Amino acid sequence: MEKLAIEGRIVQVAIDVLTLDEALRIAEAAVKAGADWLEAGTPLITFEGVRAIGALARAFPGVPVLADYKAMDGVAKYVHETASQGGRIATVCAVASDASVRAAVSAGRDSGIVVIADLYACPDVPGRAAQMEALGIDSVYVHWGSDQRAEQPDRDPQVDVAAVVERVRLPVGVATFSVEDGARAVRQGACVAVVGVPLIREPDVEGALRQYVEAVRAA
Repeated sequence: MEKLAIEGRIVQVAIDVLTLDEALRIAEAAVKAGADWLEAGTPLITFEGVRAIGALARAFPGVPVLADYKAMDGVAKYVHETASQGGRIATVCAVASDASVRAAVSAGRDSGIVVIADLYACPDVPGRAAQMEALGIDSVYVHWGSDQRAEQPDRDPQVDVAAVVERVRLPVGVATFSVEDGARAVRQGACVAVVGVPLIREPDVEGALRQYVEAVRAA
């Protein structure tokens, strides 16, 4: 399988829910709103298993599915299983060992899966991004996580974005939390704007995501 190209501005919807039924409902709203990629979020894979990746891929065959394992060790099997389930993209944690990152890159090369390194919890985000590029990763994501946001609600979650974009030639993704965040991320040079909570909890999920997609496209 040929690797998916990361081109233009991409909207990825993070489906961070616990049940497959809810995930499919959100995915349908995301596709109708114009999202480019569907993410089988870490909670979804943890609670429903890898079958969730396949369920999304089968339900929306024209839309690439990302498996957000945030894999740390023994990573090759996760990358290969993504391909078996019909997914196109898998994530590893950038704080994993270099050996694990190399294993993920090798598995991605063998399977045609795009491998993205999530920079969550890296002490030196731009520095580790550069190391990920040197190790052969396809893309890096800047990610200020939910527990971090809960503990430090006033911190700008995009504080590292500009430095990462300047440091690497890879496509950069950014975890965002509002329509305004998405537009700001791409204005700083991000290729992939990722959004899930709180927009997927809105009463009108499709409408909220459509506003986000339009803002990212227009930024």
